[in-house]
Amino acid sequence: MRTLVGSILLTISQWYAFFLFSQLSFIEFNVIIGSIIFVLGFIARMLGSIIFGYIGDRVNRRVALILADITLAVSSLIVLIPNVYPLIISRLLQGLSLGGEWGGASTIVIEAYSEHKFRGFITSLLQLSVPIGIILSSLTILVIYNYSVYWPYSFLSITFLSLLSLLLVKDITTQKVTRSETQPLLEAMRHDWKNILKSIGIKVSESANFYIFTSYIFTNSSSISFLSLIVLISISFQLFLIPFFGYLSDLFERRKVVIIGLILMILAGIVLSRRNFLPGEILMSISDSALYAPQSSIFTEIFDKKYRFTASNFSYQAASILGGSLAPVILRANQSSLVLVTLSYVLVTFISVLLIAETKGKKI
Repeated sequence: MRTLVGSILLTISQWYAFFLFSQLSFIEFNVIIGSIIFVLGFIARMLGSIIFGYIGDRVNRRVALILADITLAVSSLIVLIPNVYPLIISRLLQGLSLGGEWGGASTIVIEAYSEHKFRGFITSLLQLSVPIGIILSSLTILVIYNYSVYWPYSFLSITFLSLLSLLLVKDITTQKVTRSETQPLLEAMRHDWKNILKSIGIKVSESANFYIFTSYIFTNSSSISFLSLIVLISISFQLFLIPFFGYLSDLFERRKVVIIGLILMILAGIVLSRRNFLPGEILMSISDSALYAPQSSIFTEIFDKKYRFTASNFSYQAASILGGSLAPVILRANQSSLVLVTLSYVLVTFISVLLIAETKGKKI
């Protein structure tokens, strides 16, 4: 239980920091600087998956998690320096930290509960850190702009959360694994490149979905407080829907739950494109819940434990660049059709789901 609670708290602090900076990049900065800061976080996430993945697969899972935690604490303090360059450095460190932490926490949790009948449900609890993180960041945005708070001060709470989670994860025990023969990512690409591509394809539409309804939404002409409230209402559905869809993935199949999410994502894109903000955002949130709930299970169950930490992390973060950073930027820069962008991502994920092997009940 200590492993699960510590991992959840650490992952909450990671997502809280990342979402807060992502939302602020659409509010506090012009299009060019804001887009650079937004996208840099995603690029750094992929680099973090390689660096921390190497540590996790070659040295120790726990060590990788602790180093990711410390990196987050440092990045949150750097934000306090009033200059654009420290902000860029902070965003890079923040991305590196998240890129290493998510896969590390997922791997540690699923290996700890590898024999559990409902491990899909258990790992979906870790995914709750995402809606909790966005709720915290959206509430923070409301406080900042309703009470004229200097926004960098809000990152002090993230430093506190990361240090608190460090107390819980510093002594957790992790499963011993056979070390990768070479660099874990190279070995995974050599022996399992097809699953890496399929995993990226599965993740990419969920990532686009999430950042459209939690970050891109702030480019609309409505007030920031109104849009923040809509995001808060929409994301709150995920607090019970993510565990629900995680449970369904144990009863039926991981793939079937993902397909439900894809159907809902198409409907959400149509509704949101007509500027029906509240129903569109709620549909996006429900869709994202179905797409996201099985991901920790799929990404860690599909890869060999020798490079599981690295391969799952890398696939997740590469897809986040192609979906999470690219979709909102394309929509913001070109005013592209939301329906067209949504359909493009759904098609990629649908093909990937058809090609991937079902992992429900798989021995790991």
